[in-house]
Amino acid sequence: MSEMRVRRASEADSAAIGALHVAAWRETYAGLLSQAEIEAMSIAARTAQWRAQIGAGTARGVYVAEEQDGIIGFGACTSERDLALMTAGYTGEVPALYILRRGQGRGAGRLLMRAMARRLIAEGDRTMALWVLSTNAPARGFYERLGGKIVAERGSGHDAETAYGWRDLSALTISTDSD
Repeated sequence: MSEMRVRRASEADSAAIGALHVAAWRETYAGLLSQAEIEAMSIAARTAQWRAQIGAGTARGVYVAEEQDGIIGFGACTSERDLALMTAGYTGEVPALYILRRGQGRGAGRLLMRAMARRLIAEGDRTMALWVLSTNAPARGFYERLGGKIVAERGSGHDAETAYGWRDLSALTISTDSD
């Protein structure tokens, strides 16, 4: 197993992030979303999305987790966009966190969350929230292990989402032996 590292993404990473985004959706959401929704994901569209967000600085931080053979995960952080969560006092948001199955359970998600929490703190945020598909039990368990608390729910059926929030981002910046 090669050593994993997390770094800030550049526009040159856009194609790899776009391909990973689609691959992670296919791995993660099979059986949770309709096959049509999963198949509608386009590598070209996701590559363009991430190139634009990284290039324009739309996301305050996009990070990749990589090993010697390439990127195994990515995450993005930004200012909170959901009015209800902003009203509840959450100022930062993680709109995307995806790890390929082969990279899960090895610390990539925790390292990406740490990098994004540090970025948000550096820009003055002390709180953060994110939305996750309510039926995505592995992701929900991961956020709960990181100290996330359920703060909101929206939607219904297979589109239902649950928001997890952190009132103290500094708790996410602490190293653990499992990293």
